[in-house]
Amino acid sequence: MRNTFSLLMLLGIFCLGRPIAAQATHLLGGDIAYEYAGTASQPNQYRVTARFYRDLRSMITNYTVDLAITSSACDFTAPNGFVVQMKRISETTTAPLGCADDFKYEIILFESVVQLPPARWSLNVSLENRTPGSRNLIESQAIGFHVNAVLDNSTGLRNNSAKFTSTTLPFLCASQPHRYSFSAFDGEGDSLVYTSVAPAKPLVSGQQPSCGTPLPYASYPAGTFQDPATGQTISYPARTFSAENPLFSFQVVNGIATPYFALNAATGELTAFPLVKQVGPYVVAVRVDEYRKLSSGSNRRTFIGSVLRDVVYSVFEGSGNRNPTVTTARINGSTIDYPLDLPIDVATGSFISLTLNATDADAGQTVRLSSDVASVIPGASFQTTGPNQARLTWSVPDIPSGLYSCAVTLADNGCPLNGTEVRTITFRVSRIVLSTQAKQTTSLAAFPMPFQDRVQFQLPAQGTQVVIVSDELGRVVTQLTSRPDGLVVWQPEASVPAGLYFARSADGQQTARLLRTGAK
Repeated sequence: MRNTFSLLMLLGIFCLGRPIAAQATHLLGGDIAYEYAGTASQPNQYRVTARFYRDLRSMITNYTVDLAITSSACDFTAPNGFVVQMKRISETTTAPLGCADDFKYEIILFESVVQLPPARWSLNVSLENRTPGSRNLIESQAIGFHVNAVLDNSTGLRNNSAKFTSTTLPFLCASQPHRYSFSAFDGEGDSLVYTSVAPAKPLVSGQQPSCGTPLPYASYPAGTFQDPATGQTISYPARTFSAENPLFSFQVVNGIATPYFALNAATGELTAFPLVKQVGPYVVAVRVDEYRKLSSGSNRRTFIGSVLRDVVYSVFEGSGNRNPTVTTARINGSTIDYPLDLPIDVATGSFISLTLNATDADAGQTVRLSSDVASVIPGASFQTTGPNQARLTWSVPDIPSGLYSCAVTLADNGCPLNGTEVRTITFRVSRIVLSTQAKQTTSLAAFPMPFQDRVQFQLPAQGTQVVIVSDELGRVVTQLTSRPDGLVVWQPEASVPAGLYFARSADGQQTARLLRTGAK
């Protein structure tokens, strides 16, 4: 596998095709974020940060990049368009992804402060070159790199964009399930929606400032592969890669192969099953759209901005090294395991400690856990507490109720390539007092189910009690109070749309699943 690994990395730099300058920068990904930096004397200032991932085997000469900003189509010469230089502020080299002398990459940050009065702004950065040899793009060696963000402050609002919570790039040995995270944190409680989108290239070639245009995807012919689970030979049809399915990844059910790329729209968690049939680099881009309730008297949320991450997803022909996984998650010293597929309920002003234990299926391997939460989430920290173990702590600040996600990276010490998993952890923050002890929750039966205008369920304890109703994204819809006998009745307003809702007691230990249908 060592030779295969090295060959793939060399192909990423010297692949056949259009000649590339000897000093070209081969980018493995990037994203843009912004935060409000205005003052009383200079309102509407924003600090914009561009982050890029560079293959260290290429050379870099640019110590500044151009940030092209416009609120009118793609005209940077218009009165409402301009270009500023972003200064290079830091460089960080990652640990090797395998043996000590194996592949590692550099994270480079650029920054600039700009004035953005009320408008809908598009923030754009274009660079050369993308990493060549991409399996899902056409002639990636001839394509420049483009990434952008959007800020809509036309109503006069102030906004800090969502920030991605992990700087780990996706890489794995093929033919096994893989978990990765595009999770982002938004401390203002705005609703985030994650969507896989087509990566972009500069609309204008060369070094000129430019907007972006979607890249064309490559195709592959029909063929067969051996199902890793059963050994059965499975056929698959010819198809073209797409934003919905950008990987050579399949799920096999009853001998039928279907493309498999599962991105959780609420948390940014990604699961896939890339196969050894087509190893190599793929490009995956995920956009995070941000919505805010602009009126206290309405449940309607308005689009206010977006950020996008574009990264190389590297699939290698492994030697059977299996990915590590989280085996137990325990809250505040509890001996009860908490299922991380569910949100963890916390309250503002509280403190939570989450102990994570990991394991690796390969004998003799240990797992190291790491996270970038301390640099992204206020009040959060992450410490390694022993072999295969770490602790994430969070002093929950006074933030709006809602769903907040972060990422934790697991990597084994397999050689020549580590097995990895990037796990998404989600917290459901409430502004009421919640128990942070991990206890067994009780599911309550609601009637009628599904319902249209009215639904009810019974709490096991008598006395008036607070019950919170939230939607699928963890946003609080309403607060109810039970009757003295524990009966809870919900008659939602007509403005509450059809969909799935969850009702929780104040201690978080009783839950009811409520499905509202549309009007007949």
